[in-house]
Amino acid sequence: MNEKKDKIKINLAQYVHDHIMEMLIRQEIKPGGKVPEEKISEMLNVSRTPIREAIRILAAEGMVNISPNRVAEVISFTKEDIHDIGMVRLSNDLLAGKLAIYNGSNADFQRLAEIADMCEEYAKKGDIFNRIIFDAHFHNELAEIAGNPILLRFQKELYQRICFYQSIEYARPGFKKENISHHDPIIRALMNRNEEEYSRAIQDHLIEFYDLKNSKYKVFLNEEY
Repeated sequence: MNEKKDKIKINLAQYVHDHIMEMLIRQEIKPGGKVPEEKISEMLNVSRTPIREAIRILAAEGMVNISPNRVAEVISFTKEDIHDIGMVRLSNDLLAGKLAIYNGSNADFQRLAEIADMCEEYAKKGDIFNRIIFDAHFHNELAEIAGNPILLRFQKELYQRICFYQSIEYARPGFKKENISHHDPIIRALMNRNEEEYSRAIQDHLIEFYDLKNSKYKVFLNEEY
């Protein structure tokens, strides 16, 4: 009986966690803002207990900081944070793609292409939230195809920060949706099973968005960048 109650508590905390993440990605809670526990309690009709458990999970994932008086504040990003996230993302995606070329099937890559089409469709509609969600789905699926469970776990955790940062950047005044990178060159490289082509495609996809050319990591980029 206690085991069943524990599972219900975990599921409820995860439900609240996912809702808070959606609020972050929809920019309903801004960087540096406080997690509105009372509002969330009313919206989801839950007690403070699963909300606080969800906040503890988010803190462990690096999405919020909890002050000594137990107020949860959403993270903000410095320029260095963005460079760090971008370099880890680039490294993860390079490894995921190279493993996927050897471990993936054409059917796997066709499934990726379908996810990429959904990204494109949502971007054209101006539906930024779903574009971000499907972009994360694309890159997590790539890590799944790679066949390395540790890489997949790290990728999923990293993508929470990436999704939040993307939502901030896409909401920036003057940002044009045509500046959102496309996945077609990545798909072609995977289908061709060409590591060099894939490496170029993924760097084209990420370097400018994370401003890696102007970071301490520029020495690790290909000379052409």
